[in-house]
Amino acid sequence: MQKLQIKEKLKTAIKLYKKTKDKRAGEVIEHLTKILSTSKSRSSLLDYAKHVYPTYKDPAHIKLIAKNLELLEKGEITRLAVFMPPRHGKSMLCSEFFPAWYLGNNPNEFVIQSTYAQELADDFGRKVRNQLASPDFNSVFPQVGLRADSSSAKRFHTMQGGTYSAVGAGGAITGRGAHLLIIDDPIKGREDAESETQRRNLVEWYKSVAYTRLQPGGKIIIIQTRAPR
Repeated sequence: MQKLQIKEKLKTAIKLYKKTKDKRAGEVIEHLTKILSTSKSRSSLLDYAKHVYPTYKDPAHIKLIAKNLELLEKGEITRLAVFMPPRHGKSMLCSEFFPAWYLGNNPNEFVIQSTYAQELADDFGRKVRNQLASPDFNSVFPQVGLRADSSSAKRFHTMQGGTYSAVGAGGAITGRGAHLLIIDDPIKGREDAESETQRRNLVEWYKSVAYTRLQPGGKIIIIQTRAPR
């Protein structure tokens, strides 16, 4: 059913319900509203986030990040850097909701997610994996699911052949490719940020390891808090 047809049917059902309070009209309204919601969630990252997490808030800075993440998913841009203070929701959007939504729309592609420690990378991986396994995700992307024999937090496969890999910054990524590379807080804190050795090692890892895993046309997101120097 086309979106325009659904909207027209919804208008008719609402008018009928207002006049008659008919229970069946109410059920139709609920059903059609759900169809429209899941349809919007496939194309809108913020609608997807609110679908799987109904209390999710989207202040102006979150809307701006989401707009650029959608451009990245479409390939209209291939590089995105997000620099913000702590506790502004950048990781929740960029490293939890976005990878799941991206795989929903591109289930045959490869995603690598990296952060300063393997344990934190695994936490992101667990949250992304749990989304793909949830009924809410399935209602938006019914054809996409996890492969039963590969569903760990560190690395999992979709049924369409896509992969998600969680790695600590500085770690090995041998044998893994990336259509999407997400690097979220590659430096643990101010002490590491002020260490010339730590910064040099991170740059070398990025150039000689992480960057080399990109597929042709691959996309990169870097998320972090700026450290004063």
